[in-house]
Amino acid sequence: MGGPLMDLYGNPLGAVRVLFDKSCRNAASPRDLTRSDWGVQELFQTCLFRENGHLQVPEINSGPVDAIPVNSLVRFRGMVQDMFDVEYYIGAYKDQGVWHTSKYMDTADVPSGPEAEPQMWDRRLFYCVPIPGENSWVKEPHSTRTSTTPSTSTMSQGEKRGRESSNEEESEAMEADAPPSDDGGDNKRLRGDDAVSTSQGVSSAAPDLDLNIPLTSSEGKKLVPCLVKVYDGQDADLKLNDVVEVFGVLTFDPELSATSFHQNGVVNDDMGVVGSAFLDDNVSLRLPASKVPRLQCITLRKISSSDFTSQIPEVAPTVLPLDFAQTRQSLLNYLTFSLGGDALAAEYLLLHLLSQVHARVDSMALGKLSLNLTGCNPGSEGAPSPMAVAAANVISKLIPRSHLMPLSLETLNKAPIAPRKDYETNRLVTGAIQLADGTHLTLDETALQAGTLGTIGVQNLEVLKHLLQWQKVEYDFQYYKMEMPADVPVLVLSQGKSRILPTDVVLPLNPSASRGPVNITDSDLISWRHYIVKARAMDHSLDESMQKTVENDLVSARQEDRTLGPEIFHRWLTMARLMAVSYLEPTLKPERWRMVRELEHRCAERLRRL
Repeated sequence: MGGPLMDLYGNPLGAVRVLFDKSCRNAASPRDLTRSDWGVQELFQTCLFRENGHLQVPEINSGPVDAIPVNSLVRFRGMVQDMFDVEYYIGAYKDQGVWHTSKYMDTADVPSGPEAEPQMWDRRLFYCVPIPGENSWVKEPHSTRTSTTPSTSTMSQGEKRGRESSNEEESEAMEADAPPSDDGGDNKRLRGDDAVSTSQGVSSAAPDLDLNIPLTSSEGKKLVPCLVKVYDGQDADLKLNDVVEVFGVLTFDPELSATSFHQNGVVNDDMGVVGSAFLDDNVSLRLPASKVPRLQCITLRKISSSDFTSQIPEVAPTVLPLDFAQTRQSLLNYLTFSLGGDALAAEYLLLHLLSQVHARVDSMALGKLSLNLTGCNPGSEGAPSPMAVAAANVISKLIPRSHLMPLSLETLNKAPIAPRKDYETNRLVTGAIQLADGTHLTLDETALQAGTLGTIGVQNLEVLKHLLQWQKVEYDFQYYKMEMPADVPVLVLSQGKSRILPTDVVLPLNPSASRGPVNITDSDLISWRHYIVKARAMDHSLDESMQKTVENDLVSARQEDRTLGPEIFHRWLTMARLMAVSYLEPTLKPERWRMVRELEHRCAERLRRL
């Protein structure tokens, strides 16, 4: 009954070995071992996602990476910045008649000769970067939970249900994944970690390495990307710019070479011993582990911008239907105060913050509502506009991911903001708008001074126009352009109406001299964040009677003003939907439609007075 327990935190490879050994006894041939993961995912998921146990796993960017033990279980929250080809590796081999596995490992200690019967398996490689624009209030709960290392006992009860092997097998497994001892120069084995002896090591490759992180940390912290190796088809629905939380084995070795060398016709590299034919285009060989740690994925899950409510229990319960009206009004008061007392601008900003692409019809992105607030004064001596800073600060407190981009000549001319393919390195070079869905973008146009836009600057403006109009970003693959769908709400701050960036709504700011102070508490912020998430998640429909009312109003409006075009009507319908969900109402009511018409009337009045 007793015996040692599997330490899923400190020695996850030991648990893998136990399950592998059990599968070997039941498998008719080594090829049968590739048909499942031997229960590895089920075991770890059972233990990790019970009572928020996953938050106890160290997160790579919460502290120094070198403080985390190699081959321990870690967590990484990041965005898929690039996707590489399938990587082939030796997944199983024989040593003295006993089968071993190198799954979830970078190196394979494979005996030479045919008696090893090496089995070639495959895994998928993803280059993941820390989530661009993620705000500190989302990061903090993940950081505070990783201050202490979990003990073995924290996994023991859940782990017992997942293991059926004998105590003797467990003891062997705990020892099986210990670092191999020096073999005294015996050439029996061709080990991947022998590559550290090459003269072209990490030091020569690391200085010129572009980590391809779209946005730097607002706190000035050094961000660590990861090369995530995914097994067993878990990547089936992953795509570029998806945000994921990965749990796996950290195989971080600062001495791993970024190059490979040949010995006896076999390549020794950070993948293990594999045929050189598979390595000609292997990008991982050019990513030194001292800069880009390897993360062997055991299980992963995709994260949306609203998932923080379920993944971070400290952020309080969901807003109840009884207090949503009060929450909405208090949020509007805060937005009004932040915009200099402009209540109309606050209403539009609220609808803007709730907007998202909920469907695409032909080239149109339904649900987007970009906003241009005019009348913003530029900052002094190249500093960002005070209004842009204030708006970005407010948004960063409410939205999980956001970014303020000054549209200065320096920023626009410096580098392409859209990703582009570099075929020499076989990598996707990132840009400042390679962002995950739900990331809010504030553009400070007041920073644009007189001067000359270069070729890159002109291209960057075209990219931003395309994003605003169609919610798509054109990725440059040198020989062709590929449109990638996006869902990035954009707020433009400018002195006059923007002449270079098309937005759905243009509203001149009208700050009021008299505005009372607003006292903001942590409880208020928590309620507003949950309110926004709940409103954005609302389903919405238009019943038949209300549809007839809307159609009649649109016809009447067209008869009164022939200049009204389809884009105006589309905006009204979008605002009507957003107004309804802002009250957490699943269907459009007549009073909400009247509110939208009144907002648009007041907005038009301001524009006429300019």
